[in-house]
Amino acid sequence: FQFPFKTSYNEKDFYVSSNNFEVYKLVETFPKWVSKKINIFGPSRSGKTHLAYILKSKHNFDIINASNLNKNSLKEIEMKKCLIIDNYHNNIDEDTLYSLINNINQSNSFLVINSNEPIKNTNIELLDLKSRFESFLFLGIDLPTDDLLRAVITKYFSDKQLEINIKSIEYVVKNIDRSYEKITNFTKEIDKVSLSTGKSININLIKSVLNK
Repeated sequence: FQFPFKTSYNEKDFYVSSNNFEVYKLVETFPKWVSKKINIFGPSRSGKTHLAYILKSKHNFDIINASNLNKNSLKEIEMKKCLIIDNYHNNIDEDTLYSLINNINQSNSFLVINSNEPIKNTNIELLDLKSRFESFLFLGIDLPTDDLLRAVITKYFSDKQLEINIKSIEYVVKNIDRSYEKITNFTKEIDKVSLSTGKSININLIKSVLNK
């Protein structure tokens, strides 16, 4: 059976580490930001969307997925005082995004764009949009530290009510690729294998899943 597992975006579930501390400070220092236009960038599953929902819950930010932003939705979006564009990877019409940023500037509103890479490195044809990107404040999330890896792995198994000992966690930390996506895929896969085989989560099972 494939049971649904709901992702939690509560602030208490956001683990603050040296790799994301500067980004997390946004939550604590709003609205006293150095710039009202922020680009948060980092690898997939590094916590950008999680942070967006914390800002939404604490400071009434509106969130829109970049793939849903178009000319038809522009008028409604322009009225937002605090807006987060999530999952941007050059997937918005350039003229539309340029117009939105101009309106944000005119209304003195807040804008956060989440992306995997700094938006100023995006291959943009519209030079005026590229210039607007240069005016953003850029904050990156680095690859996970050992402490963050331990916290993420421990929390996942705790949420699933699965037991894993400290020795096994340390083995994962030392042998898994430094990638948020790899960590997520590993925890899901070992959970699935454990359920399907009836085996407890131990070093041998961890080795088997990591080698796959």
